[in-house]
Amino acid sequence: MISVSGFHVGSGNRMTLDWSPLEKLIGSHQKFLLTTHVRPDGDALGSEVGLAELLQSRGRDVRIVNVSETPARYDFLDPQGARFHQFNELGAHPADLLDREALIILDLSSWSQLAGMADFVRAFTGPRLVIDHHVSQDDMGAVMLKDPTAESTGTLVLRAARALNVSLNPAMATGLLTAITMDTGWLRHPSTTPDTLRDVAELVQAGASLTGTYRFIFERNSLSRMRLMGETLAGLRTACEGRVAYASVTLKDLERTGATSQDTEDLIDATVSLRGVEVGLLFTELSRGGVKLSLRSREGFDCAKFAGQFGGGGHRAAAGASLPDPLEEQVSKVVQLVSQQVQAQRGPVVSA
Repeated sequence: MISVSGFHVGSGNRMTLDWSPLEKLIGSHQKFLLTTHVRPDGDALGSEVGLAELLQSRGRDVRIVNVSETPARYDFLDPQGARFHQFNELGAHPADLLDREALIILDLSSWSQLAGMADFVRAFTGPRLVIDHHVSQDDMGAVMLKDPTAESTGTLVLRAARALNVSLNPAMATGLLTAITMDTGWLRHPSTTPDTLRDVAELVQAGASLTGTYRFIFERNSLSRMRLMGETLAGLRTACEGRVAYASVTLKDLERTGATSQDTEDLIDATVSLRGVEVGLLFTELSRGGVKLSLRSREGFDCAKFAGQFGGGGHRAAAGASLPDPLEEQVSKVVQLVSQQVQAQRGPVVSA
């Protein structure tokens, strides 16, 4: 693994990364490939848009190719339908990408999150660079531009733009606004700082619309997603005397409601909106087999550490992992493990 550790703590306790590796990469290569993790979210997609605009402002040829289809709620980031491509024979076939000279991976540092694109990335002969803010990290044979204290990968791309003296345009600003607001829970998570708000103000001034972006993401739900949300909330259960809340989404749930796996984004947040809950879990059955586990926490439970036991990762308050066994075998086991850790961490509940 090639890593970059040339940073220091700057104003507002922010780390300042050395962006010269990115500058050198841009200076020595013309054709870039950008990618991100499976089931991309707002931070992943918004960061890709922001970096693509940065590279194109320098006259570079950029392709964005992801292993998963772009969720419909983020179609405003690609209004012409020509920006995001899916890694498959009908979209971007591996043979179509042989002309790419450099690869930049955004919002991930683990091979498992590349899913079906991992083998292609391993075989890529050009230089690789990772821009990420997650704690977990694999040896990806790449230059790592990483700051785990950053609230989003979009934040890092914005800093890169400043370091490279790239002016923001409305498309870049909209992408980065999407990235930052989605990874901060629309500016309500503890990771939101005065610097975050200043970043958002800069992006709005550059042409992004805070109101418009919110409406695109949250106020265009399909009927199938609304039905799935309702059923998931109806099935919400608790454990550990109300400190742990959990729900599951099965393939039959998706089929019955007409929803897709992409419609499960944000459902995890409902688990920790219940009074008294310290840890929320969402189990989503995957069509390829196994289960996607999503975790959220309040009161200091370390989600990234817990997810790391299963090969996953993320942040202290939000993380995820892929579990190989069937859903019915995972739920009780994981809920019990989480409950035991919560009990050990917090002690018994004392009645008033």
